[in-house]
Amino acid sequence: MNKAFFAALASSSAIASTGLHAETIKPVKVSKAELAGAVFNRNDAVKKDENGQRSTDVVTFTSPDNAYQTGVYKSGPLHEEIKGPQGLPYTEFLYFLSGNVKLTSSDGSVMVVNTGEAVTLPKGWTGQFDTQGYTKLYVTYNADEAKK
Repeated sequence: MNKAFFAALASSSAIASTGLHAETIKPVKVSKAELAGAVFNRNDAVKKDENGQRSTDVVTFTSPDNAYQTGVYKSGPLHEEIKGPQGLPYTEFLYFLSGNVKLTSSDGSVMVVNTGEAVTLPKGWTGQFDTQGYTKLYVTYNADEAKK
């Protein structure tokens, strides 16, 4: 009887646990054609034109806790200063599909990141971000978002 009881218990536990995840979790793909530019024609593309600075952002994934996000971003010419006591509010990994960026850290050190290269900007980084235009894949992580 114990074997039958444990078998029934295990079976009901398996059924109950699959009920918790009724929706199958699947990988998120961005195709080669989308990366070539079609992604920016999607309905969820957020286009901005502020003070002559144009950009388009397509978020491809956001974790359930909002702490982790991936996407594709395109910008025209841009000069941005990231400053203040907190600096960059999240960690960001960037891989450049086209264009380049010059990063000038607050200590004056300069780094140029070109097409086909990647860089990680740690949370708290301060400095200047200068470009004539680029397209990037990005990943952001902000543990503070998970606490909300």
